[in-house]
Amino acid sequence: KEKLQERVESVRKMRLLDVLDLQGAQAEKFYAVYNPAQAAVIDRKRAMDAKASELRTALENGADEATLRKLTDELLGAMKSFEGAIDKRHTDVRAVLTPKQFAAYMAFEALFQEELMRTVLRRARGRR
Repeated sequence: KEKLQERVESVRKMRLLDVLDLQGAQAEKFYAVYNPAQAAVIDRKRAMDAKASELRTALENGADEATLRKLTDELLGAMKSFEGAIDKRHTDVRAVLTPKQFAAYMAFEALFQEELMRTVLRRARGRR
């Protein structure tokens, strides 16, 4: 799973270079802001996923309501933290892009996962 995440991030970064038409110093400036912000997003996503798994396990094991309430609140907190990291990434990136580039970035981010899934499914069908 870790290797897959690294490959996805690599593809994301290459596509961003294309989509944003970044070159030289501007690309360096962008990635100096984007990389740490994206690392925080990934970290918060892992924490959220861990909380979701913990909650699912508790449900499957018949945990009491107090435990479920506590774990649900922890998951909600992790979700807010994840969303906050995404918001910060957008704010940080906006500061180093032109309005046109930021618009392209936002459209890219909104559609990247869907595009990635289509690519994976297309490749999986081709292997049959």
